[in-house]
Amino acid sequence: MARSRRRVEGRPGTAPRGGAGGSERPEHPGRRARERSRLPGEPLELPGIGIGFVAAWAVLLLLAPAAHNGFWGVNGFRSLPGEARLGLILAAAAAPLLLRVRSRSLAVAIGVTLAIVIAFPLRERIHFLGDTQVRLRAMAIFNANMISVTLAEWATRLHANPLDIVIDFLVPIGLRRLGATITQGVSLVSAALAVVFFAGAWRLTGRLGLPREARAASCAALVFAGTLEAFAGYAESAGLVLATAVWWWAEMLAPLDRPRQALRTAGAWLAMVLSHRLALVMLLPLAWRALGPPLAGDRPEARRRLLLLGAAVALGGGAATMAGGGGRQLGMDLSDMAGALSGMARVVPPSDYLNTLALVAPLAFLAPFTAGREAIAGFVRAPLAGPVIAGSLALLPLMWMVPANSHGLGAHRDWDLAALGGVTLTVTALALLARLPSGRQRGALACVLPLLVLLAGGWVMVNASEQATLRRARALVEQPPGLAEPHLSNLHGYLGQRAMDLGFPALAAPELERAFDFNRNPRRAFIAAEAWARAGDLGRARAALARGRAAGPLSPSVGEAARRLDALVAQMAADSARRDATTPPGGRP
Repeated sequence: MARSRRRVEGRPGTAPRGGAGGSERPEHPGRRARERSRLPGEPLELPGIGIGFVAAWAVLLLLAPAAHNGFWGVNGFRSLPGEARLGLILAAAAAPLLLRVRSRSLAVAIGVTLAIVIAFPLRERIHFLGDTQVRLRAMAIFNANMISVTLAEWATRLHANPLDIVIDFLVPIGLRRLGATITQGVSLVSAALAVVFFAGAWRLTGRLGLPREARAASCAALVFAGTLEAFAGYAESAGLVLATAVWWWAEMLAPLDRPRQALRTAGAWLAMVLSHRLALVMLLPLAWRALGPPLAGDRPEARRRLLLLGAAVALGGGAATMAGGGGRQLGMDLSDMAGALSGMARVVPPSDYLNTLALVAPLAFLAPFTAGREAIAGFVRAPLAGPVIAGSLALLPLMWMVPANSHGLGAHRDWDLAALGGVTLTVTALALLARLPSGRQRGALACVLPLLVLLAGGWVMVNASEQATLRRARALVEQPPGLAEPHLSNLHGYLGQRAMDLGFPALAAPELERAFDFNRNPRRAFIAAEAWARAGDLGRARAALARGRAAGPLSPSVGEAARRLDALVAQMAADSARRDATTPPGGRP
């Protein structure tokens, strides 16, 4: 009977249900779209003037120069070899077929298959992005018990929040102890998080009231962005952040019709903030949801409950974050961002702003042109617009402030710090498309889906290619617009450490020396000294040790590392002298 009543109440021309006290409830944001989608014979309608912008975007994706620092977010297609480009073109051409998917079971099968493909065959190969290289090394060290460090100290070193350290750090280590490799463990976690993310996206499209014939395609429009790279065997927190964020938005946009829904919404926010401290800024849309204009089905008592629970979980989440070492890291972040704010114009070139947005939220570029001015005006006036726009505006500056600070890597390598803002902007864009009549909605999706697949697939496949990623790394070092000195130091350090991991210390040492030149941290000089020693150049090793000591006072741990390197160099010199003494001139010993 309840199901039958819902069907009757949702039909066009019927009166809305009364709320508490018999008052009329505001219209649900997706009800109008559902009603119009049920009208018979509504054909697919392509966007009018917006088709020109869509075509220009397609030209950009197809022709943007490869391995160019000015186009790093959109040139994935051109950065790939010919056979990979052909496969990506075929996938993009097939994307509009998702408009024919009606079966939920088929949508689930597509999602699970996509998660496995991204996490395993298309996983990132050389750990160039973010702190993935650092995290994988830390997992190996922790698993082997090579150094005695508490878990809280590991969380601080890895900038990890409580849920992040459990899922993204301890679970792969646990899988390693069950027989998988660390890399396989990370990929398994990535695939599981991708499935959770896709399920949350499906739930969210339902909250927006998207019609059945556009549900699978709308879900794809939400998930197909460069942020898919977060599930490509990516040893960072971005995948967890995306999975918790999309479920939080799904709860945020549900009617607050009972106290249980308020609890679910507050609990989803807590899970998100325990994944990454950047989610603290999402208290703004949470407060807007409790205090701003109500959505359809909201009850006053449930909104009051959300306000109280939001305050409670904010205190609880803050306490858990502080206890997990996140408080210290948050203080460092705030200090770094305050310093970076004044220098952002110098540190972040204009192209990085556009590339970041195009990569993590391409739908936010495309949706306004395909929706039209009238739909945009109606959306801005709708109650639903408040929380999603508030979240987008709160996160927008953080997309570049954090990568621009002195401990950052630059916008290209720290792209994942924009993931939370990207998914929020994408939810905003999808909510805009949800207001369109069914025919225009499907026409817009048919136009944008191939472009979304082309961009997201290009970014994922580039980072799955060792050669393509190395070309991008070299472009960052050698070509304009150049990186800031701290970011160049981190990049040279990455290249040097990779050469060391591959067993080429003679190639690693100059890169590590350059890392020290751009950031005179004694640790970097001592790492270079070790590389010179492993390469057999003891003179340069001693010189690097001397440069490190001259850089400033050493902490106890760094001083101990220098003493161990002194002993290593002395032992290698003694071994070399012993070999020379026992080797006849011009012959073998």
